[in-house]
Amino acid sequence: MNSSFTLFRLQTQDTLRMKMNARLKEIDRIIAADKEVSQANAKLVEAQGVNKSAESVLKGLLEQVKEKKLKRELTQSNLFSGKVRNPKELQDLQAETQALDRTIAKLEDEQLQAMMAFEETTNALHQAEKELQQVLDRKASQNSLLIGEKHKIESEIPQVDAQRQALIEQLDKEIFMVYRTLLKSKAGIAVAEVNDDTCSACGVTVPPADIQAAKSPNIIAYCKNCGRILVKS
Repeated sequence: MNSSFTLFRLQTQDTLRMKMNARLKEIDRIIAADKEVSQANAKLVEAQGVNKSAESVLKGLLEQVKEKKLKRELTQSNLFSGKVRNPKELQDLQAETQALDRTIAKLEDEQLQAMMAFEETTNALHQAEKELQQVLDRKASQNSLLIGEKHKIESEIPQVDAQRQALIEQLDKEIFMVYRTLLKSKAGIAVAEVNDDTCSACGVTVPPADIQAAKSPNIIAYCKNCGRILVKS
């Protein structure tokens, strides 16, 4: 088994995989950076905030009305229970009941206004959601070529991954770890061809002995300048 050649083939697949990932990210960035989509998203976020605030106000008023009605029931229960006979206490209970009636009426008016406001903001939220979807649908049509390219790349990735895995399984684990380390430290290029007696990665002339080693199926040769694995067909 020629480990150097296998590594070179693996390098080719890894380079292709990196290019695929980079292009997918670029396509996503182009689509996401669309100004019209961003504006529609911003409008939706604003509508969500306003709607949530209106809902909070409404819930608060509902709780207040519930609390005041419960208090009025207790006051009326004391007023008509027959247990309180002191005229002053009865008068105070009656006054409290009337005050609660006025408070409840006022809160119910505010509650009605809050319900109308909540309904209005909910409608605005639904409209914002609808408009965003319309923009996305329109952009999906406009970006059909990009989306088609994205789907094509995504469909090809499993095949590239399968080829990579088949090559990895042919390599000694230690050699593969060296390759992985170089791949990370050498900007994604761990293996370089020797072309016209020079390293294709750094351009430095490769000594004849190293060229011979790069041809050998049993030796892993390294560029003395950049440290990458050398391969010579």
